[in-house]
Amino acid sequence: MQPTRGLTRGAPRATVYQMAYFPPEQYEAAWTQGLLNATSHRDHGDYRRETQQTMQAMAERAAAPIQIVRLDVPDLLAYAQRTGTDPARRPTRLAYAGWLHKTGHTGDLWPPERNSPCWCGSAAKYKKCCGNPAFLAIEPPDPASLVLRIELNGVTPPVWRRVAIPSNTTLDLVHRMIQDAMGWSDEHMYVFETDEHTIIDPRSDSGEAPADGERLVSIATEAGATFTYVYDFGDEWTHTVTVEEIRPGGPHNTFTVLDGGGACPPEDIGGAAAYQHLLAAFADSSRPDHDDAVELLGEDFDPTRHHGATAG
Repeated sequence: MQPTRGLTRGAPRATVYQMAYFPPEQYEAAWTQGLLNATSHRDHGDYRRETQQTMQAMAERAAAPIQIVRLDVPDLLAYAQRTGTDPARRPTRLAYAGWLHKTGHTGDLWPPERNSPCWCGSAAKYKKCCGNPAFLAIEPPDPASLVLRIELNGVTPPVWRRVAIPSNTTLDLVHRMIQDAMGWSDEHMYVFETDEHTIIDPRSDSGEAPADGERLVSIATEAGATFTYVYDFGDEWTHTVTVEEIRPGGPHNTFTVLDGGGACPPEDIGGAAAYQHLLAAFADSSRPDHDDAVELLGEDFDPTRHHGATAG
């Protein structure tokens, strides 16, 4: 899903949300053309179930209307050729959906009336198709596991973790996983940022997209993709997150800490620059602030140590 105008920290929420959607025959064509990858459901029923769930979650948190933008593969390929972009990349599909909206190719508003045709394009009534509680009660399988490298910016020795997270995990849960992997104590607010969007802690009243209404796959769809995770708006602990690998999903597709290095800094010390100052004082017994640093960090503190791989 994307808004008609970009989201930035402190900006009001967009007035219309667009849900880019491949109808059944176009979804199959997208797979044939190699436009989708392991983060996408192979079964169209799972795909539209997830689409319905995403729109419902967003509707619960935003007063803005949602518009279904139906994607056409030949037209998408033509758009990508005109713009010199890769049709297999999610940003291209989002830009194409935005172009359709701007050029007047508007879709239907969601949700339809209960007795109206379903938004997905079937001939069935909405209440008997995607709006059917029995249809939504089926939990679609998570199609992929994303291997992420999380690196805390501005600190030496490097503090990093390598984790595997199911691709459809909501970003509020991804936040908790990052907290656990890094060693933070989850006492402050957070935000996820990409070049296109800002997705924020649901406790925020900023009006930006809430993290419990967006999934990891919405910001990490391909190997090499990066996004930023900021924890604590006072200390501004900024993490660069890189998608290193996309693995197939399966019964063992769970959150796992695979590797890492560096100890997590203490919280509420002023951020990365203050941490570097603290480490310098800790290492130099001749400094007047050495004892304070030892008291804060602990005599046995090792900035190169991390708490190892876990699974959950």
